[in-house]
Amino acid sequence: MNRIHATASLALVPLALLASAPAAAVEVDWEGHYRAESHIYDSLSLSKTNAGAEGTSAWFDHRFRLRPGFLLSDKVGVYTQLDMLQYVRFGQEVAGRVDLTQGTDLPLVYTDDVQAPTTTDGAVTTQNIAVSRLWAEAWLGDIAKLRFGRVPLHWGTGMVWNDGNSPSADFGDTEDRVELTGRVGPVYLMGAFGVPYEGLVNQGDDMRAISGSVAHITEQAGVGFYNTYKWQSYEEDKLGLWIGDLWGRAALGPVTVDGEFAAVLGSGDLGTGVNDVSISAFGANLGGMLEADKLELSVRVGLAGGDKDDTDKKLHTFSFDPDHDLALLMFEQPMPVLAAAVPTDANEGRNVTAVRTGNGLSNAVYLKPTVGWKWREDLTTRASFFAAQAAKLPEETRADKGYGSEIDLNVDYRPYEHFRLDGTFGVFFPGKYYRNYEDDTLGGGFDRTAVGGRVQAIVEF
Repeated sequence: MNRIHATASLALVPLALLASAPAAAVEVDWEGHYRAESHIYDSLSLSKTNAGAEGTSAWFDHRFRLRPGFLLSDKVGVYTQLDMLQYVRFGQEVAGRVDLTQGTDLPLVYTDDVQAPTTTDGAVTTQNIAVSRLWAEAWLGDIAKLRFGRVPLHWGTGMVWNDGNSPSADFGDTEDRVELTGRVGPVYLMGAFGVPYEGLVNQGDDMRAISGSVAHITEQAGVGFYNTYKWQSYEEDKLGLWIGDLWGRAALGPVTVDGEFAAVLGSGDLGTGVNDVSISAFGANLGGMLEADKLELSVRVGLAGGDKDDTDKKLHTFSFDPDHDLALLMFEQPMPVLAAAVPTDANEGRNVTAVRTGNGLSNAVYLKPTVGWKWREDLTTRASFFAAQAAKLPEETRADKGYGSEIDLNVDYRPYEHFRLDGTFGVFFPGKYYRNYEDDTLGGGFDRTAVGGRVQAIVEF
């Protein structure tokens, strides 16, 4: 990623947070991106026969993510992340709809203004500008670094912890923590104390976390083990949860291989009304890529464990991070989604009661081969095939394991530094998991092929 470096006085930094700080020369390290994207799908209902099928859906939205770092010296820095107008749709929040001479609403066709989203009482929402992360870093000697604040989390392939900083990502993992990282040659050691949930300050109802990792990283290879233990112990609410994640990668000439295996083990109360549960879930993914001149060949396989009995309190379902993107439609868009009987701004005209899968892969075994060709330095196309089935299902629905398959075509065009256009177009063929499903209230008929497209215009720095 290219960065823009600038030196400025604190008095000139365009953030109200620092406006009153005394003037002092600092280096400002700017990172971020602006993303505008368009979507069109026909139809995420996967049906023509269901009475609630919504037909074609289409929208535009955008987001500006700014990640400035204020480098006060070669030992100390402060970093933040600001998200502005995130996922606000084009045409949302029309302004100036009142005829000031008449006091009546103008027809939409005569309005020429949109504004940042507001709540009904006029308060500005966090979609306008949100301070998503804020932390400081300080070197202790030459081999250890202290990091504290609201920090991004990322590890390995992003299967479990994903910072969501890719322009195509939509979520991101963050934790309030104090973290110390040390390095001895190619070996990195990390230890951290985090606060996933802070309850009442005079009660012991908080949730705490300790994390640690060890990694051996060189230019050609890397391997690491990341561990987190979360716990809560307050009156009747007790929970202990361990997540272990083993990751590795290796570059062997033109071939790059990486993989990740994670386990989740624990027991206690989940805080959602489900108590006295035991948790044991496992997930993994393995991928390889060959780059030879203009040709790219890659394949990725993975497993997210499932549960053959979803009525007991032994939980085995594993879920990938929702920013670990694999396809355009499957495990990215809610399906099948139906039209709301009574459309409102709150439900956006949709009924999600019958949705079987949404954003993020869970309870699945998958295969994804991809072939790419670089036509020019600024133009690459890739075609991928994605197929998945449920890892485990209850006995009565075991025959309906197949989620289906998807074919995606991606066009990546980068005519200038910092700017690119990325278009993905896909066809989804629903499997028995959708086709044989019938909602008690909304019915079935979810057997129609879905097509869709997404185009992103991205400025990245």
